[in-house]
Amino acid sequence: MTPHFHVVMVRHQTGERIPILLDEDRQPITWINMYLLLRLRPRLAANSQEKALRTLGYFWVWCSMQKDPVRPRLENGEGLTPNEIVAGLYPWLRRNFEATGQVRRLVVSQNTVTQRMREVMRFITWHLENAMVKWPVGSPQIQDIRAKLQTIQRTFATAGRARIELSQHARALTRDELASLLAICRPNSNNNPWKAPYQQRNYLMVLMMATLGLRRGEVLKLRIGDCLLSGPTPQVRVRQAPNDSDDPRLAEPQVKTESRLLPCEITLARLLDDYICKARRQIKDSGRTLFLFLARDGRPMSLARVNGVVAQIGLVHPQFGELHPHALRSTCATHFRERAVARGLEEERVDKHMMYFFGWRSSTSIKSYVIDAIRREAGEVGLSYQATLLGSSNPI
Repeated sequence: MTPHFHVVMVRHQTGERIPILLDEDRQPITWINMYLLLRLRPRLAANSQEKALRTLGYFWVWCSMQKDPVRPRLENGEGLTPNEIVAGLYPWLRRNFEATGQVRRLVVSQNTVTQRMREVMRFITWHLENAMVKWPVGSPQIQDIRAKLQTIQRTFATAGRARIELSQHARALTRDELASLLAICRPNSNNNPWKAPYQQRNYLMVLMMATLGLRRGEVLKLRIGDCLLSGPTPQVRVRQAPNDSDDPRLAEPQVKTESRLLPCEITLARLLDDYICKARRQIKDSGRTLFLFLARDGRPMSLARVNGVVAQIGLVHPQFGELHPHALRSTCATHFRERAVARGLEEERVDKHMMYFFGWRSSTSIKSYVIDAIRREAGEVGLSYQATLLGSSNPI
């Protein structure tokens, strides 16, 4: 019988969230949890740790079904054979493990497989590197383990090779699509998909993701005090606050990018002020927390609830059936770049402005968000070039 695992999120009294991998008897799987605590915890947010741990849970299930125990082979530096990786592990990680009563795909996308393979390879690499340090410097065993590790890494790279494409949910909306979306979401609109008490709240969330380029986690981390609406230039403050002891949510939203102050156009500032002073106060127990966006019971909204809010738009308006919250951030980034280029800014300055506004630490983060704008710019240049060759005097 195939073993099962559980991933549970533990919330420490300091506010830190730590995911733990348990077996089917609810006992910790120590050799994987130690990897998370020593390797992943210092550099990843809790939600990212949980995602990685779930992949390692699939790997643990595969290991449990092997005749030759895998754990001791990793800990002593022996590792896996190329045939095990290609003929056994790779097909296993291609499976769709999500249980559902409906007809479903048997395998996941190649991009998902590649990401799973990379996570498992990092885990195996960590174990083999630990096995090497147990030996004195210069020991032949170190060279032997290093050679095995190189073979394993090449095998993983070959077996899970795939071109990582942009996620469909990251596609930016065109200006017409965005205008249509905001018209639908406007409170009291005949096309609004939400119940009256939540229309203003939901409209503001959509508006802030589309105009300020906020991630859904950044929206949910906003507090009333982060809305600096007085003064000549209203601003919204985005702050990193990991392991927040004041945040009751077990799946804590994260500000994954840099903290920053964003200018807030006067119309948006007025909408925020009206929501804070009126609509928010009407929510039950709203005075118990300072988080800006609350559920109907007065608790801070969850990440899943934001997904549900956006999904409701697609249920009523099929043209937005594939809309995802992150698409609104991509939309903002695309239009931001277009506006900056139209103002004649050099590419280097455009990148610097985008890095600050969207909180990116490196310019390499920009491309995946503005690929639609780049395609349009390239298309315009291409058409202009074609026009010089195929003008009215040069019939096709």
